[in-house]
Amino acid sequence: MENLTEKVLHYQRTRGGLAELMSDLAPRVYLFPQRKMGWDEDACGEFYVFFHPRLVRLLDRFRDQGKPFESYLCSVLAWQLRNFARERKRGERSWNVALRIETEHETASAEQAPGDADDEAMLEPGGRELTALIRTGSDRRNLLFFILKCSRNLDPGKTTALARLAGVPPERLASLMVELCEHRAPREARLETFRRRRNGAFSQVRLLETELPGETDEEKRAELSVRLQKARRRMRGAMDRMARVGLAPTNKEIARILGVPKGTVDSGLYWLKKKLAEVYDPDTFRSA
Repeated sequence: MENLTEKVLHYQRTRGGLAELMSDLAPRVYLFPQRKMGWDEDACGEFYVFFHPRLVRLLDRFRDQGKPFESYLCSVLAWQLRNFARERKRGERSWNVALRIETEHETASAEQAPGDADDEAMLEPGGRELTALIRTGSDRRNLLFFILKCSRNLDPGKTTALARLAGVPPERLASLMVELCEHRAPREARLETFRRRRNGAFSQVRLLETELPGETDEEKRAELSVRLQKARRRMRGAMDRMARVGLAPTNKEIARILGVPKGTVDSGLYWLKKKLAEVYDPDTFRSA
């Protein structure tokens, strides 16, 4: 069976077999952040969109020096993943800045006609730049993905202005957010279960920490110490599980309720982050 290195060398010689090669490489690239850093499916999708334009250049740059192509690929992926992780953090800070709405300056009512100039005044400093960035149908679609991604933390009173920017009726946006909330309900319940476990373990830790200093019997002190260590482990375990419960809607859920492929959501969010990062600098931005 032809290995990956042979396929790459064949492509370099003949420029043929690219589609098959891409099919072989796609799952390796897509799953690399999960294996390397434990990232979730959404982050893996964003990394794939980021790395995909580099794949053909990667194939051309490979030189057969005795090491398999897989080794070269992993080395490049690890380097690019570090770069992407830094940019991803910056991008997420940027888009969080971009979507803030200054409640104090909301002077427009829900009855205003779509497209009113007052919509721009409802945004905090930088809001005009956001409005200027959303020019095409694709931009509005990507903004809708973004709004739905952040829907858990959005103020319901701000959905009207956001719906206008995204080019959808406010009622439609509200219904989509409700649908995502229903999808999220089991995860919210699981989080509450872990929260109760954490609180119960914390109460036991505090009780044992209070009892231990006053205990003079060595045997009982040893027993209390063991119980205290177990309670602390239970508390840490519950906190770890809480941290792993994803409450933001997944890209797959957003794709499902909108009836679009998941890859469309992955790429739309990625390119919107890139646009926002060009305008909103989270390191220098100062909110009003």
